[in-house]
Amino acid sequence: MDTETSSREPALPRPVSRREQAEATRGSLLRTAERLFAEHGLARVSNRRIVEAAGQANNSALSYHVGTRTDLLRAITRAHAEPIAHRTRELVELARGSTRPRDHVASLVLPYTEHLAELGNPSWYARFTAQVHTDPGATAGLHDDPLLATFLEEGNAAVWAHVPDLPAAEAALRRQTARLAVIHTCAEQERTAADTNTPADWPLVGAALTDAVTGLLLAPRSPH
Repeated sequence: MDTETSSREPALPRPVSRREQAEATRGSLLRTAERLFAEHGLARVSNRRIVEAAGQANNSALSYHVGTRTDLLRAITRAHAEPIAHRTRELVELARGSTRPRDHVASLVLPYTEHLAELGNPSWYARFTAQVHTDPGATAGLHDDPLLATFLEEGNAAVWAHVPDLPAAEAALRRQTARLAVIHTCAEQERTAADTNTPADWPLVGAALTDAVTGLLLAPRSPH
């Protein structure tokens, strides 16, 4: 046995830099805020509550590491937007030229449900998204992420090329209903999964939502 090697002391861990500490603190604040917003709603969660739940002693930690309330919501959304945008681009490109409306609907629905599956159980993003979209004050300052905008625009155009010609007000209602169906169905599935400790069947949810949204958008307009 090499006595020099055996007597050598274990290497000390590399010191954590101040920048790494700041990034870790910011990440903890974002994850904590996402969970609290998802479970309790935006209005019932104060900045101080987020800071305390994240184990930070300084009450100004949130404003220092993240910024304003709108900055906080946008940062949480942005943390999830990149993988969703990447998958949306793949499916939108794959569906180009398809004559099946369902292919184009799937390119917009499945990236979201697939991302939720990747988060594991419990997760909070679907419920966070639902809380944001039911709070007028939040949605007023939180627009669609630019990472997704280009692909969503192309996918939506492909979907609506197959939709019956509708008056603008009715088209807007169908669009809103389809969006809310996806958001709130996924939020309920996520909540049930967290409560029962049984992961949601996200492939089934994605397929069912794709079928439902396709049927909703393509439904013939009845005479009024």
